[in-house]
Amino acid sequence: MIKNLGIGGGTTRGYLVLALVLGAISAILIGVYLSGLDGGEETAAPVTTRTVVVAATQIDPLTQITEEMLTVKAIPVDLVLTGALGDTEVAIGQTAQVSIVPGEQVLQSKLTSAASALDFFGNDTPLSLIIPEGMRAFTVSTSAVGAAGGLVRPGDHVDLILTGELLDAPEAGTLTGASACYVLQNVQVLALNTELSRTTSSSDAAGIAAVSANPEASRATMVVTSDQAWQLAAAQRSVSGGGVETQLWMSLRPFGDSSINAGLPTCQTFAGS
Repeated sequence: MIKNLGIGGGTTRGYLVLALVLGAISAILIGVYLSGLDGGEETAAPVTTRTVVVAATQIDPLTQITEEMLTVKAIPVDLVLTGALGDTEVAIGQTAQVSIVPGEQVLQSKLTSAASALDFFGNDTPLSLIIPEGMRAFTVSTSAVGAAGGLVRPGDHVDLILTGELLDAPEAGTLTGASACYVLQNVQVLALNTELSRTTSSSDAAGIAAVSANPEASRATMVVTSDQAWQLAAAQRSVSGGGVETQLWMSLRPFGDSSINAGLPTCQTFAGS
């Protein structure tokens, strides 16, 4: 009886030892597995992202881009489209050529700037797309003599000088005096006749040279402020014998500009109207 108990106790101890050994092996295997997971996380390559401009709202075609229409978002570089903008300031003021949905990356190819409009449309570019923000396009009569011998090119900057007879002319029988004065200085020539400037920068010599001089040009379109435009209109009295003393003038705005300058002089109601 005692012998049987001794044998049974030994068997129990054997099972206990075997269980402990198997438990230890399991613990070791689990630790190795977990270490492998930790090591895998440490060696995994981080996802590289890039900040791009995306539409915050629906942007319809031929809509001028404003700050509220845009936002920025960090996305994986593998998903960044070619031509995606990285700064909202680049897009603000440009015009959407196509519809851009919320969350869509804003590409330069989907916008129209002065430079891209000229590249895309050439000489058929609507003039309103290349007028700088806040400025106006205003046309004056010119001639080869008046335009530096016909050598002024679109893109050049010029000074405008007005000549005319003195109001206090000398007595009869003597030569009539003449006077001259500066009307405006440092004005950009946007076009000569219908030939447009190929540059929007005064430092872009290549853009200026890309357009030939036209000594036959009779019209020069200038980039001026709204305040300067009416001064040019007032100065063009019988310019070059063209008889433009009484004239209704057009001052062309940039595309999308609907601002009103309340500080400009306004015409009173004409008598009899």
